[in-house]
Amino acid sequence: MSISGDLNFNLEYRSKEDDAWYTCGVILEHGNKLRVKFKDFVQSYNDEFFSISDLYNNDEIERFVRRFRPQSKPINHNECSTLTQGFMVCAAYSHDKQMRYFDAIVGAVCYKEHTPEKCLCTYLLFWQHGPEEGNTTSTNLDDIYFIKHGPVDPTVANFAKLAKEKVKKSSFEFTLIPKNTLLSRKASSNETITKSQTSFSEFGSTGHSSFVGFSAGRESSCPELSDQDRDLGGVKERDSHHFILLENLEKNLCPLIMMDFLHEKTLITAQAYVFPSLLAETFARGAILVDSKAKLKRIYEFINNPNHFIVSSSGRPWVVSEDKLRTGTFNTNLQSFRPKYEKYNSKNDLKVVRLGTDEYKEAKRLKDLYLEFRNHLNGLLRRLAKEEEDKKKKHDPFSAN
Repeated sequence: MSISGDLNFNLEYRSKEDDAWYTCGVILEHGNKLRVKFKDFVQSYNDEFFSISDLYNNDEIERFVRRFRPQSKPINHNECSTLTQGFMVCAAYSHDKQMRYFDAIVGAVCYKEHTPEKCLCTYLLFWQHGPEEGNTTSTNLDDIYFIKHGPVDPTVANFAKLAKEKVKKSSFEFTLIPKNTLLSRKASSNETITKSQTSFSEFGSTGHSSFVGFSAGRESSCPELSDQDRDLGGVKERDSHHFILLENLEKNLCPLIMMDFLHEKTLITAQAYVFPSLLAETFARGAILVDSKAKLKRIYEFINNPNHFIVSSSGRPWVVSEDKLRTGTFNTNLQSFRPKYEKYNSKNDLKVVRLGTDEYKEAKRLKDLYLEFRNHLNGLLRRLAKEEEDKKKKHDPFSAN
C-alpha cells in the first residue's frame, strides 16, 4: 500500500509499546479503523491499527485521543532563554543506539555565555515517562523540543466521533436487556449494599463513612454508573488490591476527574474514590487503586514528586496519607454509585504546578499548613490513646502482663 507520499506527517503519537512519542500520520479506513503510519517506519508492517470496536466507553475514547498531539517544534538557539525551570518539553533520549522521545520537565538550567547562533547551556531534565522516568539527566538544546498544543486532528476527531456513536448505540441496546451483576438471587439490594459498606469502611478514617465513588454534596453531578462501565478502573474483582490513601482533597471532587487526570499524566488506568467527610471539615480523604505494585509505585512517585504539586482549581494540594504502598482487600461493589460517562462533566479540576512558580510556592505553604494541622491532631490522638491505656492499666493490674 503506497500512500506515505500523500500523507501529512504532522502529528505525534504516544505508543503503547514503549511509551515514546513518534511522528506520524493517520488515515481513516473502511469507516471504522484508524491506521497510524510512522514517519521513520513507513513500511506497512510497522503501521498500527485501531478499530472503533476496541474502545468500549467514552472514557477510553478520550484517553485514546490524548495519545495524539501536534508535532513538537525544534527550538532555535536564539530561543533558549524561554526554557526556564518548570517548563514542560519533549526531549530525545538515546539508548542502545536508538533515539526516542519522551516528555520531561526542565529542572534547572546551567547558563553559559554564548552567541545567539549557538546555545552552550546545559539543561537538567526530570523525565515524566520512559526508561528514565523519575530521574534527572543533562542534555543540550539540540535534543529539546517545544510541545505544541492545538485542536484535535480532524481524522482522529472523526474516528473518535464514530467510536462514541458506537458506544451510545451499545449503551441503548444494553438498557433494553438490563444486567445487574451487583445483585444475586440470594440477597436483596439492601443486603448487598450493606455488606459492601461494611467491608469497605475499614479503609476510611476514624469518624468517616467510606462510600465509594462519590463525595457528599456532589451527588447531582456524579449520577449513577451503568453496569457495563464497571470494569473501567483496571482493578479486577479479586481478593487483593494495591492502593494508597490521600488527604486534603476537595470535598466536591468527582473521582472520574481523578481517574482522567492520573491517566493523562501517567498513562495508568486507576480506580479513584472520594470519601464523605464531616460537615465541620474543609477537606476530604480518598484512595487510588490499581492492579499491580509497579503501577502503584509509578502513581505514588508522580503524586509525591518534590518537583511539583497536584492541586485543585482553588489551589488545594493533594497530600499522601502515608509513605506506604498498601496491599489488601478493597471492596469495589459500590461502583454503581459512580457517574455515567455520558453525563460526566470532563472539565479538568486538577492541575500540576511546577517548582519555581508562584503557584508552587503557595501550594507548598498550604501543604505545610495542613501537615502542621495533621501532626497536631495525631499528637492529640496519641496522647488520648496513652491516657486510655494508663487508665486501663490502673483498673486492671494484670493487663500489663
